[in-house]
Amino acid sequence: MSDDWRDDDINTVLRVLAQGALGVSPAGIAANADALLDDNLSITDVEAALDALAERDMVETLDTDSSSAYYRLSEHGRDYADVEFAENAFGYID
Repeated sequence: MSDDWRDDDINTVLRVLAQGALGVSPAGIAANADALLDDNLSITDVEAALDALAERDMVETLDTDSSSAYYRLSEHGRDYADVEFAENAFGYID
């Protein structure tokens, strides 16, 4: 698969979500990107990255009936992140 679709924001969101199987809100992803990766993303940046990941079936949306959805990596997304970030993983929780 070509990675032409990936940019820095998508990589950051993938790395944050790869830390565990918990559902995380866009605001939570942005906060963790800042705290863990020193990467300051706006919620709009995170939502755009999540849309790109959803188009590739890499994220699952949880609690879609509420006003604030939560996201986690799908099985496909976890497999992809495991391969892409295995050498540079930080604090990975399985």
